[in-house]
Amino acid sequence: MAQDAAVDRARERAATFTSTYLTKSSDVARVLRTLRDQRAAVQLRIDGSNETFTAKVLDVGDREFLLEDIQPRSGLRLLKAGVRFSFSGRVDGLYAQSAENVVRGADAERGLPFFHVPLPKSLLYQQRRKAARFRLPLRVATDGASVTLHRNMDPGLTAQGRLFGRLIDISAGGCRVEFDGPVHPPIDADEVLDTCAITISNQLDFTSKGSIRHFNYNRKTRVVTCGIELTEMHVTDRRRLEQFIQSISRSSVPA
Repeated sequence: MAQDAAVDRARERAATFTSTYLTKSSDVARVLRTLRDQRAAVQLRIDGSNETFTAKVLDVGDREFLLEDIQPRSGLRLLKAGVRFSFSGRVDGLYAQSAENVVRGADAERGLPFFHVPLPKSLLYQQRRKAARFRLPLRVATDGASVTLHRNMDPGLTAQGRLFGRLIDISAGGCRVEFDGPVHPPIDADEVLDTCAITISNQLDFTSKGSIRHFNYNRKTRVVTCGIELTEMHVTDRRRLEQFIQSISRSSVPA
């Protein structure tokens, strides 16, 4: 096992650098979610300005993404005016860049402004990595951390369309959950969920749209383990989740 792990690490170090342009909206969204999950600083070049601005990706949907924390603040006026801009972001070996973007709407949540930007039709992409997941500290897990999945089932299967499980670990972009199995109807990889509701006693309570990314059924323990991507949630919930991740990352190790 140790030898296999060493081989895997060697292969990762030797991996060649790749570069491509992404044109599928689902692929573009996945890269932007990586920047979001890592809270990476995104550089903005706004037409007509010699300044370099920075921002952060607040959230990513199927058709648009949200930008916040524009610095310097003079960039707020330019973006609101619909001036075209390019952006680039880099984190943990990932690089993404896109030109000819325009804000299509501005909004605010608790006085903090953010901007709606259509997903780029083309995105330069180089090497992507996932956000680190953190196991829940014992004090958190003991108090209770539950997940309820609302699956997109036939209306006649309402009861079976809900799954209640235990949260094992979590990141800004997803989580790992255990369910008592077997599950009927069976879970499928890439299954789209109506909602994923996460409750961590006295600390966090939110819902998100989600997708099953991988799963495994242990016949001996009769437990189903799922990896779930959290794809879309309310801005307030997104910020609460990020704050929670920051708080447990100080006392937890990556999963």
